[in-house]
Amino acid sequence: MVRTRIGSAAMCMTGDGERRRGRPLKFSTVVARLESVEAEAGSPKAEADPPKAQPKKRGRPPKATKLAEADAESTEPQPKKRSRKAAGEVSSEPAASSSSSSSSSSSSSSSPSKSSAAAIAPPPGWQSTWDLIVELRADRTAVVDSMGTEAISAIGDVSASERAYQALISLMLSSQTKDTINMATMKKLRAHQPGGLTVTSVSAMTDDTLHEYIRQVGFHNNKVRFIKETTRLLLERHEGEVPRTMDALLDLPGVGPKMAIILMRVAFDETVGISVDTHVHRICNQLGWAGAQGSKTPEKTRKVIEGWMPSHIWPDVNLLLVGLGQEVQTEKAKLIGKCLQCSDPSAALRLLDTLGVNVEKERAKHGL
Repeated sequence: MVRTRIGSAAMCMTGDGERRRGRPLKFSTVVARLESVEAEAGSPKAEADPPKAQPKKRGRPPKATKLAEADAESTEPQPKKRSRKAAGEVSSEPAASSSSSSSSSSSSSSSPSKSSAAAIAPPPGWQSTWDLIVELRADRTAVVDSMGTEAISAIGDVSASERAYQALISLMLSSQTKDTINMATMKKLRAHQPGGLTVTSVSAMTDDTLHEYIRQVGFHNNKVRFIKETTRLLLERHEGEVPRTMDALLDLPGVGPKMAIILMRVAFDETVGISVDTHVHRICNQLGWAGAQGSKTPEKTRKVIEGWMPSHIWPDVNLLLVGLGQEVQTEKAKLIGKCLQCSDPSAALRLLDTLGVNVEKERAKHGL
């Protein structure tokens, strides 16, 4: 007996099982329809008809296991969308000159990664804005310049193999962690005895020992698991060496595109893309570099800017924009001072305004 609610629910079952909403039905009408359905279900024709195939249900895609990129995308507040006109006010350079700059240099560096977007027209005025950023960051006094993975990798007299492994560990620790804490943690790991920070020594560590070393970094419990598992895979699949391809790096637990791109450049001097973290993601959206509508995630921003940025500047984008973002957030007075002394103070101050700095307030506050 097929049952259905009667009256105010106004629902009924048709012969094919479809639920329909309509006007309230009389009791006699509903009974008649139900009897018709039951009779049809028991008829030889109904028995002969094969059951209709049920459509396959689409499940949700599996959650990403790449901690670093998932953390960056979920915790950073989305930047306010700015029109290209607002971004273009930083510079008056015509779009034609930037297009020619892009095309003339596109063959001077490594090819982009597989997921890069197709080539698109550069945003108007980007070249002069970029040149201004290069000038403002020439002093290399941001925190990332002395405590980021590039700086950490340059410390110590170790083999190329050990340097690559230490760069990998530094990048895995850096997710959701301040550069100052990451630097201090790496120093403790390098001082570990016996062996220092190597594939062999980390493999021999207990989880508790590793956790004690890295407990100050963000998501330290997950990172203990990822580092131990990654180290095991390096020994089992790569003879204890850090792999030199993006695909192999992305197979390691806790490693996403942002980390892998930096590692390929720092450890192997290969540029395969632009590493986009939350600073780069935010600034590119504020400048209108991530498309007219902006982008919602660092990975989408990466695909857009790789589609138009000349490949010869790819190696510098992350370090310069991360440092600029750090100074915008924590060293406004120093940054304004550099703007006032640069080749185009007015354009530099407009740039800071575009990046969310209240220039007048900061100048009054610090007597600049």
